[in-house]
Amino acid sequence: MEELVIWLLAAYGGSSLLVGLANWWMGRRGNDVSPSGEHYRLLLFNSGDVVEQVVRKLQFHSYVRGVPISISYQDDGSVDDTIRIMAVLERTDYPCRREEPEGAMSASPVMTIDLRREGEQQHAQ
Repeated sequence: MEELVIWLLAAYGGSSLLVGLANWWMGRRGNDVSPSGEHYRLLLFNSGDVVEQVVRKLQFHSYVRGVPISISYQDDGSVDDTIRIMAVLERTDYPCRREEPEGAMSASPVMTIDLRREGEQQHAQ
């Protein structure tokens, strides 16, 4: 009986330690992100088959981590459904917007994701 009490106290102490460490680690991670969140820039050219999946994954990871994001995109003259897909995503809950060619850069760092396919631009011209 005494061994059971000792094991229960050890389990309680261990779990309390793990919860405290997890709380400290999550608090430390939250300070790395700017208050305005993260900004992603998508470079697109005939990327209709992957762009929606990438935007949904970014949104999901934003939700899981609790960090707000914004997504801007720059299209280099796609001839597939890329622009129509992005127009639909702009009208929904996804934080997408077309990037102005000479727009001012935001204060937060921008992470660029290049979804253009090599060789596609030569075939389109």
